[in-house]
Amino acid sequence: MNSQQNIAIEAATDGACSGNPGPGGWGGLIIFNDNSEIEIGGSEENTTNNRMELTAAIKTLEKLKDFQLKENFKLRTDSKYVIEGYTNWIINWKRNGWKTSSGKSVQNLDLWQKIDVLRIKGLEMQFVKGHSGDKHNERVDLIATSYSKGISLISEGKKSLTSKNLSNETEPTKIQKLFSKNELLEKFAEKKYFLNSSELHELLGEESYILVQKYESFEWRNWKLIPKNQKYWIIESKNI
Repeated sequence: MNSQQNIAIEAATDGACSGNPGPGGWGGLIIFNDNSEIEIGGSEENTTNNRMELTAAIKTLEKLKDFQLKENFKLRTDSKYVIEGYTNWIINWKRNGWKTSSGKSVQNLDLWQKIDVLRIKGLEMQFVKGHSGDKHNERVDLIATSYSKGISLISEGKKSLTSKNLSNETEPTKIQKLFSKNELLEKFAEKKYFLNSSELHELLGEESYILVQKYESFEWRNWKLIPKNQKYWIIESKNI
């Protein structure tokens, strides 16, 4: 049943894969009219980027079934594969008995059949360019990428409220966010994972923007942030 208390106004999804095929992750985000959000995510040990993009859309569509959606609801993704398949390709595939125009079996057929069953009337898939500064796309990208590396940023199905909803709890919320950020930084330091500048900025927050843009080593609390290979960053723990 749809919830009448929370009206979903927008959603975002993304998938990630290391190796393609390789370890993968997916992320989804649903935004509501009261400025609250739901984040979901997960991982698979051996998969592809396309399967993770599809899985992100499937899991988000499943979650959206629980809520009332605003008119002209948009699910935003940087995957043209998902958009074209959902909007156009499926029509011909079904007409051809789930075969391509050349008579071959549709790749990722199991996932395409799932997403077809989950169609929501009036929902539109909308393309957003990846790594373009769109905050919702950047967030689901971080969730998916982190899961692909074995790092969980969230508890699936957990609803996180903004400070607007919990104005009298602003300080505890900030402390909780800081604790989660510090834990994540330490995990990245332990695993020696590379982050690009966009991911590092997302992790550290707005105050890091100028430092990240300079692309020079700097320190943040208990960690050193070091540029690598003219593209990435690596995090190291300071000896304190």
